Amino acid sequence: MPDTRAHPPGCHRRILRTTILLLALAALPCLAAAACGSTTRDRPAQGPPQVRAWTGVLIERSSGRVLWSKSPDRELPPASTTKIMTALLTLEHVKHLDEWAMVPQIPLPQTVGVDLVPGDRITVREALYALLLESANDAALTLAAHVAGSEPKFVVLMNRRARQLGMMHTHFANSRGTAEPGFYSTARDLATLARYALRRATFRQIVSTRDHVVRYPPAAAVPVHNHNRLLQEYAWADGVKTGSNDASGKVLVGSGKPGAVALIVVTMHQRTRPDEVEDAVKLFHWGTAEYLRHAAVRASPSGSATP
Repeated sequence: MPDTRAHPPGCHRRILRTTILLLALAALPCLAAAACGSTTRDRPAQGPPQVRAWTGVLIERSSGRVLWSKSPDRELPPASTTKIMTALLTLEHVKHLDEWAMVPQIPLPQTVGVDLVPGDRITVREALYALLLESANDAALTLAAHVAGSEPKFVVLMNRRARQLGMMHTHFANSRGTAEPGFYSTARDLATLARYALRRATFRQIVSTRDHVVRYPPAAAVPVHNHNRLLQEYAWADGVKTGSNDASGKVLVGSGKPGAVALIVVTMHQRTRPDEVEDAVKLFHWGTAEYLRHAAVRASPSGSATP
C-alpha cells in the first residue's frame, strides 16, 4: 500500500532543492565542455605503442615534425644504414650515373657484396642498386673511391655533410657501417638523413625497388633483393634501409604512407627483425591516426587546441 504518512514540514522543499543541486552538478562537465568548444576531436588519442628497440623516432616526412620518440639522441652504431649517406654523397657528386667506376684494392672477400674484385668496372647506377638493396660492402668501397679517391677521404666528406645536415650526434668511420670505435649515430640523425635523401628522385626510385639484377662486365648478372621487410610485405612502404651487426643489433630506417601522410620511422638496436617490423608497423599506423587527430583539432572552429 502507498505510504500515506505525513512528511515533516519543509521536507518536500528540501528534497526538491537536493534534487536540483544534484542535477546541476551532473551537468557541469557538459557545460564546461561546451563553454570551451571541446569536442570528441579534442579527447586524448590512444597512447603510442610500446617499442622494444632501445631508441627510435617517428617523423612526418614533409615537415620533419616529430610525432613520437624514445631516447632519440642516444648514440649507437648505425650499421648499414650508414649507406644512406654513402648513396647521398654519390648522388651529390656524380652527375652521370652511367659512368664507370673502377673497383679499388679492397679486402677480400667481403662478407656482403656482389662479387666485385679489384679491377672490375661497374656503373655508378648499378653500384647504387647493389649498395642500397643488397647492402654490398664492395659497392660501398667502390663508390667511396670513385667519389673521393679512397674510403678515408670519403669519410671526411661524410662527416662534413653530417654537420651540414644538423646531424650533431653522428660520426662516421667508414662508408659501409662496419663497427669501429667512435662510429655512431642516433635515431633522430638517421631520420634527418633519410628525409633529406628522399628528396632525390633517383634515391627514392632505388630504395623503393624490391628486386634487381646487378650487371657489370664481362657478363656478371647478380640478383639482389631489398632487405627492407616493410617494403617486401606492405604495399604502402617505399624504402629506406636496414642494418645489422653484433654491436648495433637490428636497425631500421623505414619510410611509407599507410594513410594520409608520409612518415619516417627509425628504430635502433632492435632484438629481432620480426620485432622490428611489428613495432614499425604499429608506429606507422599510430602516427597516421595521430596526424589525423591533430589535423582535426587544427580545423576546429575555436582553434583553441591547435598544437
